[in-house]
Parts: sequence; C-alpha cells; structure tokens
Amino acid sequence: MSKVSTNPPSGFRDFLPQEAAARLELVDTISRVYRAHGFQTIGLPFLENLSTLQGKGGGSDNEKLIFKVMKRGEDFQRSLEAKAELADMGLRFDLTLPLARYCAKFREQLPKPFKVFQIGPVWRADRPQKGRFREFYQCDVDIIGSKEIGAEVDCISAILEVFEAVGMRGVEVHLSERRLLAALGKDLKISDSTWSKVLVSLDKLDKLPAEKVFEEVGALITPELPDPNAALASLREAFSGPQAGEEPWSRLDAEALASVLRVKTLLERLGHSSIRFNPTMIRGQDYYTGTIFEFRYPDLSGSLGGGGRYNRLMEVFGAPETPAVGGSIGFERLALLLEEQKKLSTQTAAPQIFVPVFSEDTRAAAFQLAGDLRKLNLRVDIFPDASVKFGKQLGYAEDRKIPYSLILGPEELAKRQVKVKNMAERTEEIVAFEDR
Repeated sequence: MSKVSTNPPSGFRDFLPQEAAARLELVDTISRVYRAHGFQTIGLPFLENLSTLQGKGGGSDNEKLIFKVMKRGEDFQRSLEAKAELADMGLRFDLTLPLARYCAKFREQLPKPFKVFQIGPVWRADRPQKGRFREFYQCDVDIIGSKEIGAEVDCISAILEVFEAVGMRGVEVHLSERRLLAALGKDLKISDSTWSKVLVSLDKLDKLPAEKVFEEVGALITPELPDPNAALASLREAFSGPQAGEEPWSRLDAEALASVLRVKTLLERLGHSSIRFNPTMIRGQDYYTGTIFEFRYPDLSGSLGGGGRYNRLMEVFGAPETPAVGGSIGFERLALLLEEQKKLSTQTAAPQIFVPVFSEDTRAAAFQLAGDLRKLNLRVDIFPDASVKFGKQLGYAEDRKIPYSLILGPEELAKRQVKVKNMAERTEEIVAFEDR
C-alpha cells in the first residue's frame, strides 16, 4: 500500500508549536495597537458568493486567482448536465471586498464613521514561490464614511505604531494620489484603456530594466499617438522616482497634490519620520480613487503593506457612494523579517508550571492543584498519563522549557505539601498547601 504524502498542498504551510505561538503573539500585538486607535473588529465568512468576488471591484488580476468551491448535491448535477458554471462560491482573496459587502448590508446599523480592523487568512491561487503563498494572513484597518484626510492619517498612524511596537525601525511611508496618474494619462492624450495597460507596464520598473519597460510602453502608445517619442520622454522624466519632485504634478492636478501633501505634513507633525511623496507609485487602479500609500523597508524587495482611499467600492453592492480608506500589513513578510532579526518571540505561550501525575491515586489532587493555580492566571500543564515513568514526565517539561514543576506524590499529599522544582537550576523547595 502506497503511503500518502504528509506534505500540505503546494503554497500552504504547517507550523510547529513555536512558530504558531510566535504568529499568534504577533497577531495579538497588532490587535492591541489597532484597538488602541479605536478600531473594532467584526466577523466575516471565509467564503463569498462568486457574484461578490467576480467583477465587483476586486481587481481583474485577483479575480483570476479565486479558489472556487463547487456546487453541492442536485445543484452540482444539474449544472454538470447543462454544462453550466460548476462553482457558486469562492474563498476570499482579500479582506476589503467582503468588508464593502458587509458595510453595504449593515450601513444603517453601523456607526458613522465606522472604524474597523480585520486580521485573518485569505487565499489566492497564485504560483507559489519564496515569500509568496496561496494562503496568507492580512491585517487591515479601515475607516468607512469619512471623506477627510484624518482617515488616511489615522490608518497610516495605526500601522506605523504596529511596526514600532514590534521593534521595526526605518520603515518608510510612500504617498501618492491616484488622480495624479490619471491626470498624467490625460495630459499625454492617451486613452483610458491604453493608459491602464501602460500603468501595468510601468509598475514593473522595480522588477525589470527600465529600457525593457519603456520599450513595452512604447509599443502600447505608438498606435494611437502622433508623437509617441515625446510621450515616452515625458514618462521617463515623470517616472524617475520619488526624487522627481512636486512641481510637474502640480501642473497636472493641483488639488490632488495639495491633498496628499497635507497627509504628509500631518504625519510629520505627529512625529512620524521618513514620509515620502512618490507620485509614480501604482496601486489598485481598479478601485483606489484618491490617496494611496505603501510601507517600505530598506533592502526589502516590495512593500510591507499599503492601502488607499476607495470611495466607489460600495456602489457595486447597491449602496450610495461612500468615502472609505483602508490599509493592510503584509503579515507574512513582517513575520519573516522579525524572525530573521531575532525579534519574533516563541516562548510567551509556553506553560509556566508543569504538574506531573505521580500515580492514579494522586491524579485527582494533581488536577485540583493545577486548577487552583490557573485561577491565579498562571499557565499550567498537567501530564495526562499516570502510567508513564516519573522521569519521562519531567523530561517532557524540560523539552517544553517549562521553568517549574510542582510534584505532588503520596508523601507530599499526606503532609499537605508540594515540592517545587526549578527545572533550569535543578533545585527543589517544599511549600505547604496553605502557602499556595
């Protein structure tokens, strides 16, 4: 009989207890910071209807990566016979689209503005590679119903405080405005459909040689422009990086530029350093409508997270235009960086005390002792098998690096005492029950 592989599916991972504990602690830290900023959490399903996930503002690239869920029972059989769509649901590929559906549904019951955070897994049927998985966590903060820049500042500040709380120094915030790029395309007289493709190509500048990227752009704009070389020259100048300056963009859309610069100024006044105006940043052109931002870290390819303003997303669910801003932390990248920097703790969830079970006759007393200690908010592990030799039970405590073992054998029980063993120092102390 052939053995079934013990590996999870490609792009999915198993975590050992230490790894799972470290990730849980990181989630707890992020949650604590988000709550301190007034964000509250909600509950949403992992599955959404395909009608929600497809063509509803999630972005065409994400829609191609949906893990679809087959119909069930008779519905599946009928669809199979009719050669119709066999799936009716899919795993969520981000947290923003389900949130927009949720807010459209409960818009009359939610506070205005609605400050919310979500931390949970999402799934994308992407090609697995180093640092990219098919199942990964996102940690989002969103403010629904606020049209002023205070919403951007609040979301960005909360995420920056998370980085500070976990000891990440040197994180940069890159800011821009979707309207600036839209104005550049109109200024160059490039059609909206072609401009969208041009931006996809320009987004590769940090991955491919510039000449290759602009060759691709030239091929896109040549059929519709009388002088594509002049447009290419303007694009080269505009996309020379954050150092390009503010002046060329002021001519294109002074209002959009002033808005994003106000966000930058306010963040700096709040003590956040390394805030960069980066007009060539390209994010979520399918649904971002205003400010966009990314968190970048030296020597890290890509970003540590990002977000922006998406004022039109709820409309696809029948709600009126609703201002909204949100940002997300790249949880997997953050966890990997903290692990490499030895800043990801793995011991906080370990028990503080171990209670071995000396014999079947002492089991009830051992469980009672463990229960009393847990009422004092101590983490206590008790061994389940009284038949296992006492030395092996203590070896279990050593393997788990539990600092203290409380031994309650027949002799200690008769004297109303417990023996406290310091596992690291190999010392023992007798303590009366009354002293517990």
